[in-house]
Amino acid sequence: MWPKIRPSGDSAVLVEFENRIDPEVNRSVRSLALAIESEALPGIKEVLPAYRALVVVYDPLEIKYRPLEKKIYFWIKKAKNIDLPPGRFFRLPTVYGALHGPDLQRVAETTHLSPEKVIQMFSETRFMVYFIGFICGLAYLGGLPESLRVPRLATPRTLVPAGSVGLAGGQANAISTDQPSGFNYIGRTFVNLYTPHLFPPVPFLSGDEIQFIPVAEEEAMKAKGKLAMDFL
Repeated sequence: MWPKIRPSGDSAVLVEFENRIDPEVNRSVRSLALAIESEALPGIKEVLPAYRALVVVYDPLEIKYRPLEKKIYFWIKKAKNIDLPPGRFFRLPTVYGALHGPDLQRVAETTHLSPEKVIQMFSETRFMVYFIGFICGLAYLGGLPESLRVPRLATPRTLVPAGSVGLAGGQANAISTDQPSGFNYIGRTFVNLYTPHLFPPVPFLSGDEIQFIPVAEEEAMKAKGKLAMDFL
């Protein structure tokens, strides 16, 4: 039966929902996170949601595991009646292929589609932000069409430039900083996706949607330095 609750080390609790990447499952995760955070229970240090699970980090000197476990069951029931705030919709200008999309041709060959069809299908998709994690606030995106699903690279690249737009498995992403990655990158946006001097430093929230609008390179470059909030 889902959800399942179990310890994760000596100062965290793992709450797991159904084992799949699914908007409704993620909605349950986000609703539970909101229920926990809204109560501000002493001893709760952090709530970390993911695709289909969340971790509650706590101070064992302030609250013990068993009382917290009972409280989490209460929050799970409460979360069923929570109305989540509507997500925002970002439309990010993106240049596809050539130097900015080094894996476009390979993705096309693997999926038996033309590069133009890959771009069309990818750019018409409204990707949902499931959660923020990994390096400098990377947004984990779901909703990739089945026909575009390809495996990760056998050997990850050691450096991929910020703004690169890629896919692997059932996921997509637009990386927020220069970083290593094993995704297949088919394009790039020059919108600033990570601003450490601002708060919050990452523009996206769980439940937001992102569409990567195909534009010419010259048009894409005009977005350089602009914030994602400029493209709502």
